[in-house]
Amino acid sequence: MCGICGFIGRVTDLSVTERNLARCAQTLAHRGPDASGSCVTSSFAFAHRRLAIIDPDPRSNQPFLDAEFGLALTYNGEIYNYRDLRRDLLRRGYRFRTESDTEVLCKAFACWGIDSVKRLRGMFAFAIYDQKTATAFLVRDRLGVKPLYYAFTDNGLVFASQPSAILQWPRVRSKLDPVGLSGFLSYRAVFGERTLFAEIRKLQPGTWLKITAQSHEHRRWWDPACLDESSDCSSLETLIGGAVEEHLLPHTPVAALLSGGLDSSVLAFELSRRSSQKPTCFTGIVSNDVYDESPYAVEVAKSLKLAHVLVQLPGATSLDVVKRLTALRGHPIGMHNEVAMYLLARAVSRSHKVLLTGEGADEIFLGYSRIFRLSFDLRRQALLAALPDVIGRPARRHLGLPKFKASDFEFFLARYTYFPQAEKLGLATPAWRKDIGHDAGLIDWMNNAYHSGGATPVERIRQFFVRHHLPALLEMVDNTTMAAGVESRVPFTDHRIVALALRMSFSEHLRWKHALAPFQAAFAPIEKFSETLDVSKAALRTIYRDRLPASVLTRKKLGFPLPLGKWATDQSSMPFRDLVFKDSPAIADYLDIGALRRWYARRSQVANDAFGKQLWLICNLEIFLRQLSS
Repeated sequence: MCGICGFIGRVTDLSVTERNLARCAQTLAHRGPDASGSCVTSSFAFAHRRLAIIDPDPRSNQPFLDAEFGLALTYNGEIYNYRDLRRDLLRRGYRFRTESDTEVLCKAFACWGIDSVKRLRGMFAFAIYDQKTATAFLVRDRLGVKPLYYAFTDNGLVFASQPSAILQWPRVRSKLDPVGLSGFLSYRAVFGERTLFAEIRKLQPGTWLKITAQSHEHRRWWDPACLDESSDCSSLETLIGGAVEEHLLPHTPVAALLSGGLDSSVLAFELSRRSSQKPTCFTGIVSNDVYDESPYAVEVAKSLKLAHVLVQLPGATSLDVVKRLTALRGHPIGMHNEVAMYLLARAVSRSHKVLLTGEGADEIFLGYSRIFRLSFDLRRQALLAALPDVIGRPARRHLGLPKFKASDFEFFLARYTYFPQAEKLGLATPAWRKDIGHDAGLIDWMNNAYHSGGATPVERIRQFFVRHHLPALLEMVDNTTMAAGVESRVPFTDHRIVALALRMSFSEHLRWKHALAPFQAAFAPIEKFSETLDVSKAALRTIYRDRLPASVLTRKKLGFPLPLGKWATDQSSMPFRDLVFKDSPAIADYLDIGALRRWYARRSQVANDAFGKQLWLICNLEIFLRQLSS
């Protein structure tokens, strides 16, 4: 795992371009502490910061140049099947001078062209320049494990692993995209090609961008909605075990994050079966109350005979740590567990460079039952709509259903959104409200993204989570672990596992606990019956029911929790609140500070985690805006 950046276009002054490139690369230094390199020519300029995992020999440093085929490559990621590809290429007469997956990727492109990406199993984002045809490609892996951004300039294209590196290039402005900013507050992430910056775009997962002097062309090379390409009929258990085995390294110890939840426990089990040495698992402890998951992790580690490291994370809501991580990311912290993940990765980095994490399982195995039960609520809503208001209205209130008849998209948005549209617009300044068109563009984008996913509400939600929610989550994991110099690997995002999971039926993933459960659930709000009367990720629980402790298989999902409801009203959030409510806040360009104060006074009377997450978003956006302006 590394950091990459570069320029594709006409280079008129090599020395100036070298200096510009060096500034971009320095922004990514935390992503690659082991080596750095650059290559500047009249038609491209590539730079690379390396975290050496496979073949630490300096000959594998990048940018990688292949004089025989006229190729230049700067690449971030790991190709897990590179040994198989190497053997195939050797049989075809290709010669190698290193043992790296980088050279395999380069030779594969020489052999099969851009179609070579379909042969890759792994996580990757790369730029490759073919000097013989004066053609470049930017490529991103299927699920978006590795990030890649780009911006067009007046004489070419700049790309990098992080937007902050692109902003170091001359003539790329740091002007914010108002719709991207609104999306961040609503969903903790900016979806689609948009970023927070008006001039910077995100290369979408499973796509490539072809660049020539005359034109550029986007193309999707893998689509989770079109799974005919996958003919692998292996069992789910075989695929998960095989993916974990591919993620291991012969000479480098691989650790695992063990939260005590189902997903990380499955990975720990597979790691314990397949590692040649006693593996180590790490568990972060962020609090000492009901949010503490460490007893479950301890139970799993003991049952699997793993080396187990418990890491206290007292700084998970520390302003200084938040500022440091925001500066490294060049992006506001949206997800409440990012700081805890960063601190845990720092602890891991003292002994390991590679960490397995369980991201992806919730998205492909229907772990978010509150959202995936949407069809059940739609049926309840339809039944109540047929009743007289005197009965239907209090029933809807009791069940937490909308007062009006809602479409499945409106239902989904209400469940998925962190900052409801009306509440957010009520805090917006008139100028910003006008800039974002009262969120019409953002809602239209979400509507199109949702409805492009399938014929039924369940399929639409599943596709949305795989296409949009998961890449945002993976970007968070990549950035937080790389900020600590640790490579995170996510076995559940193996595209063969994803393809099989998407082919499985809804009931194979999310089922009722017993025959009476749906009738009992019909009279309860979803937060009361979710994971109490139904079973999420049922396929995983069935496979591993005799391999993991029963407590892990039956417990509710927490998801690396932080008690943000408590944080929002106690002294630990005071330094954050002072930034927003005092000292000429930067966010005043977007949110009305008087309205914010009134909002806080009202909402803090009955504080909960939903309110805490909203305050966390606002405060972290303020920190980012201050750093950007300085």
